[in-house]
Amino acid sequence: MNLETQRLFMRPIRAWDAGALHRLQCDPLVVESTMRGIPPTREMSDARLSLYLHEWETYGIGIWIVYEREESGDLRFVGRSGVSRFGSDIQFGCALFGSRSGQRIGPESLKPVFELAFATQPIDRLVSVIRPTNTRSLRMANALGLSCLEPIVFNGTKYQFYEMRRPPQ
Repeated sequence: MNLETQRLFMRPIRAWDAGALHRLQCDPLVVESTMRGIPPTREMSDARLSLYLHEWETYGIGIWIVYEREESGDLRFVGRSGVSRFGSDIQFGCALFGSRSGQRIGPESLKPVFELAFATQPIDRLVSVIRPTNTRSLRMANALGLSCLEPIVFNGTKYQFYEMRRPPQ
């Protein structure tokens, strides 16, 4: 189930993406923003990939690999975007290489994910948990019009908790 925008091509993550996912998760900006400042080992990245693959198999939705279309027509791997389970909720998020940050790729990649999630999943909302120090993601959450709820603590770390309600039909 591929998703596309004018400048992005997104495809479901696959087992052969292990090396690419590990490179992304070791990007300095991704490490700083989402990995508590500690680069993951290859085993940690592979475990995350296994979770992503399991969610696709179980729920029929998950994480996409995001490519940006270049003028030549080639595709350049720029990150990941999608949804995953967070307790009884479905959370959304994206991670982009630092060199692609600030190009509005994150919001652009998430909009078709939102549409698909609300169209195919029996949910009333999507949620996002963001570290208070992740200013880029906080700005994106506000730009997307998300509602900021009470902060939560998860695995000993404080997060800002956001939600997006199902749009009226």
